[in-house]
Amino acid sequence: MSDFLSRLNPFYKFVCIIVFSTALAFTRSMWLNIGVFGVCVFLLVAGSKPTQWLRAAKVLIPVTFFAFSIFMTGARFGGEETGGFGVARLSGAQAGLNMATRFFAFAGLGLLFSLTTNPYDLVKSMQKDAKMPRKFAYGMLCAINLLPHIKSEYKNAKLAFQVRGVKVSALSIKPVFSMLVNCFRWSEVLSLAMFSKGFHEE
Repeated sequence: MSDFLSRLNPFYKFVCIIVFSTALAFTRSMWLNIGVFGVCVFLLVAGSKPTQWLRAAKVLIPVTFFAFSIFMTGARFGGEETGGFGVARLSGAQAGLNMATRFFAFAGLGLLFSLTTNPYDLVKSMQKDAKMPRKFAYGMLCAINLLPHIKSEYKNAKLAFQVRGVKVSALSIKPVFSMLVNCFRWSEVLSLAMFSKGFHEE
Protein backbone atom coordinates (compact mmCIF):
# COMPACT_ATOMS: atom_id res chain seq x y z
CA MET A 1 0.00 0.00 0.00
CA SER A 2 1.34 3.40 -1.00
CA ASP A 3 2.02 5.96 1.70
CA PHE A 4 2.66 8.89 -0.62
CA LEU A 5 0.99 11.32 1.79
CA SER A 6 3.80 10.78 4.29
CA ARG A 7 6.36 11.67 1.63
CA LEU A 8 4.81 15.00 0.69
CA ASN A 9 6.48 18.21 1.87
CA PRO A 10 5.08 18.74 5.40
CA PHE A 11 5.06 22.54 5.20
CA TYR A 12 3.14 22.71 1.92
CA LYS A 13 0.76 20.07 3.21
CA PHE A 14 0.24 22.19 6.33
CA VAL A 15 -0.49 25.27 4.21
CA CYS A 16 -3.03 23.35 2.12
CA ILE A 17 -4.83 22.07 5.22
CA ILE A 18 -4.98 25.60 6.69
CA VAL A 19 -6.33 27.04 3.43
CA PHE A 20 -9.04 24.36 3.11
CA SER A 21 -9.99 24.69 6.79
CA THR A 22 -10.31 28.48 6.48
CA ALA A 23 -12.45 28.17 3.36
CA LEU A 24 -14.60 25.55 5.06
CA ALA A 25 -15.11 27.79 8.09
CA PHE A 26 -16.75 30.49 5.94
CA THR A 27 -19.15 28.19 4.07
CA ARG A 28 -22.40 26.60 5.20
CA SER A 29 -22.96 23.63 2.93
CA MET A 30 -23.74 20.18 4.27
CA TRP A 31 -22.78 18.56 0.95
CA LEU A 32 -19.46 20.37 0.89
CA ASN A 33 -18.74 19.10 4.41
CA ILE A 34 -19.62 15.54 3.37
CA GLY A 35 -17.47 15.88 0.25
CA VAL A 36 -14.46 17.13 2.21
CA PHE A 37 -14.76 14.31 4.73
CA GLY A 38 -15.17 11.75 1.94
CA VAL A 39 -12.06 13.03 0.16
CA CYS A 40 -10.08 12.91 3.42
CA VAL A 41 -11.14 9.31 4.06
CA PHE A 42 -10.30 8.35 0.47
CA LEU A 43 -6.84 9.95 0.70
CA LEU A 44 -6.18 8.23 4.04
CA VAL A 45 -7.11 4.84 2.58
CA ALA A 46 -5.22 5.37 -0.68
CA GLY A 47 -2.19 7.23 0.65
CA SER A 48 -1.40 5.86 4.11
CA LYS A 49 -0.53 2.59 5.83
CA PRO A 50 -3.06 0.16 7.39
CA THR A 51 -1.75 1.02 10.86
CA GLN A 52 -2.80 4.62 10.23
CA TRP A 53 -6.27 3.44 9.18
CA LEU A 54 -6.66 1.76 12.57
CA ARG A 55 -5.59 4.92 14.41
CA ALA A 56 -8.03 6.96 12.34
CA ALA A 57 -10.86 4.52 13.12
CA LYS A 58 -10.12 4.80 16.86
CA VAL A 59 -10.24 8.60 16.68
CA LEU A 60 -13.47 8.57 14.66
CA ILE A 61 -15.33 6.73 17.44
CA PRO A 62 -15.39 9.74 19.83
CA VAL A 63 -15.73 12.06 16.82
CA THR A 64 -18.94 10.26 15.84
CA PHE A 65 -20.25 10.55 19.40
CA PHE A 66 -19.59 14.31 19.54
CA ALA A 67 -20.99 14.82 16.05
CA PHE A 68 -24.20 13.04 17.07
CA SER A 69 -24.39 15.22 20.18
CA ILE A 70 -23.97 18.33 18.03
CA PHE A 71 -26.68 17.11 15.66
CA MET A 72 -29.14 16.52 18.50
CA THR A 73 -28.41 19.96 19.94
CA GLY A 74 -28.99 21.60 16.57
CA ALA A 75 -32.12 19.56 15.92
CA ARG A 76 -33.62 20.49 19.28
CA PHE A 77 -32.57 24.10 19.67
CA GLY A 78 -31.09 25.28 16.36
CA GLY A 79 -34.24 25.86 14.36
CA GLU A 80 -35.60 29.26 13.45
CA GLU A 81 -39.21 28.22 14.04
CA THR A 82 -40.67 28.74 17.47
CA GLY A 83 -42.23 25.91 19.39
CA GLY A 84 -42.14 24.03 22.65
CA PHE A 85 -38.91 23.81 24.57
CA GLY A 86 -36.64 21.22 22.98
CA VAL A 87 -39.03 20.39 20.12
CA ALA A 88 -37.23 19.23 16.98
CA ARG A 89 -38.10 21.12 13.77
CA LEU A 90 -37.10 20.56 10.16
CA SER A 91 -34.96 23.71 10.12
CA GLY A 92 -33.34 22.58 13.37
CA ALA A 93 -32.54 19.16 11.88
CA GLN A 94 -30.94 20.86 8.89
CA ALA A 95 -28.87 23.07 11.19
CA GLY A 96 -27.86 20.03 13.24
CA LEU A 97 -26.81 18.11 10.13
CA ASN A 98 -24.79 21.08 8.91
CA MET A 99 -22.94 21.38 12.23
CA ALA A 100 -22.39 17.63 12.57
CA THR A 101 -21.04 17.21 9.03
CA ARG A 102 -18.82 20.26 9.52
CA PHE A 103 -17.41 18.60 12.65
CA PHE A 104 -16.65 15.49 10.58
CA ALA A 105 -15.03 17.60 7.84
CA PHE A 106 -12.66 19.36 10.25
CA ALA A 107 -11.90 16.05 11.96
CA GLY A 108 -11.07 14.52 8.57
CA LEU A 109 -8.70 17.34 7.69
CA GLY A 110 -7.02 17.06 11.08
CA LEU A 111 -6.62 13.29 10.79
CA LEU A 112 -5.31 13.59 7.24
CA PHE A 113 -2.57 15.92 8.40
CA SER A 114 -1.68 14.49 11.81
CA LEU A 115 -1.55 10.81 10.78
CA THR A 116 0.58 11.40 7.70
CA THR A 117 3.00 14.03 9.02
CA ASN A 118 6.06 13.47 11.15
CA PRO A 119 6.40 16.41 13.60
CA TYR A 120 10.19 16.45 13.27
CA ASP A 121 9.95 16.62 9.48
CA LEU A 122 7.36 19.40 9.81
CA VAL A 123 9.66 21.53 11.97
CA LYS A 124 12.61 20.98 9.64
CA SER A 125 10.45 21.82 6.63
CA MET A 126 9.15 25.00 8.27
CA GLN A 127 12.70 26.07 9.01
CA LYS A 128 13.83 25.34 5.45
CA ASP A 129 10.80 26.37 3.36
CA ALA A 130 9.13 28.96 5.61
CA LYS A 131 12.41 30.44 6.90
CA MET A 132 11.34 29.98 10.50
CA PRO A 133 14.02 31.23 12.95
CA ARG A 134 16.21 28.54 14.47
CA LYS A 135 15.26 29.39 18.03
CA PHE A 136 11.55 28.78 17.27
CA ALA A 137 12.40 25.49 15.56
CA TYR A 138 14.49 24.43 18.57
CA GLY A 139 11.68 25.40 20.93
CA MET A 140 9.11 23.41 18.94
CA LEU A 141 11.39 20.35 18.93
CA CYS A 142 11.77 20.67 22.70
CA ALA A 143 7.98 20.77 23.10
CA ILE A 144 7.55 17.72 20.85
CA ASN A 145 10.12 15.76 22.85
CA LEU A 146 8.47 16.78 26.12
CA LEU A 147 5.00 15.47 25.21
CA PRO A 148 5.73 11.80 26.04
CA HIS A 149 7.36 12.86 29.33
CA ILE A 150 4.32 14.97 30.24
CA LYS A 151 2.02 11.98 29.65
CA SER A 152 4.28 9.75 31.74
CA GLU A 153 4.47 12.36 34.51
CA TYR A 154 0.66 12.56 34.66
CA LYS A 155 0.43 8.78 35.07
CA ASN A 156 3.11 8.82 37.79
CA ALA A 157 1.29 11.60 39.64
CA LYS A 158 -1.97 9.61 39.61
CA LEU A 159 -0.12 6.52 40.82
CA ALA A 160 1.51 8.50 43.65
CA PHE A 161 -1.89 9.67 44.89
CA GLN A 162 -3.29 6.13 44.70
CA VAL A 163 -0.32 4.76 46.71
CA ARG A 164 -1.06 7.32 49.45
CA GLY A 165 -4.71 6.21 49.47
CA VAL A 166 -6.03 9.42 47.88
CA LYS A 167 -8.91 8.84 45.48
CA VAL A 168 -8.29 10.50 42.13
CA SER A 169 -11.13 10.68 39.62
CA ALA A 170 -10.76 11.12 35.87
CA LEU A 171 -11.58 14.84 36.22
CA SER A 172 -9.45 15.48 39.30
CA ILE A 173 -7.06 18.42 39.06
CA LYS A 174 -4.61 17.12 41.69
CA PRO A 175 -2.39 15.08 39.32
CA VAL A 176 -2.59 17.86 36.75
CA PHE A 177 -1.21 20.35 39.27
CA SER A 178 1.66 18.01 40.16
CA MET A 179 2.38 17.48 36.48
CA LEU A 180 2.43 21.24 35.80
CA VAL A 181 4.93 21.83 38.60
CA ASN A 182 7.41 19.50 36.90
CA CYS A 183 6.60 21.01 33.49
CA PHE A 184 7.55 24.46 34.77
CA ARG A 185 10.79 23.02 36.10
CA TRP A 186 11.52 21.39 32.75
CA SER A 187 10.79 24.64 30.92
CA GLU A 188 13.39 26.45 33.05
CA VAL A 189 15.97 23.76 32.29
CA LEU A 190 15.18 23.97 28.57
CA SER A 191 15.43 27.76 28.56
CA LEU A 192 18.88 27.50 30.15
CA ALA A 193 19.87 24.88 27.58
CA MET A 194 18.72 27.13 24.73
CA PHE A 195 20.63 30.06 26.22
CA SER A 196 23.79 27.97 26.52
CA LYS A 197 23.49 26.94 22.87
CA GLY A 198 23.23 30.55 21.70
CA PHE A 199 19.46 30.73 21.15
CA HIS A 200 19.05 34.08 22.87
CA GLU A 201 18.33 37.64 21.84
CA GLU A 202 21.37 39.61 20.75
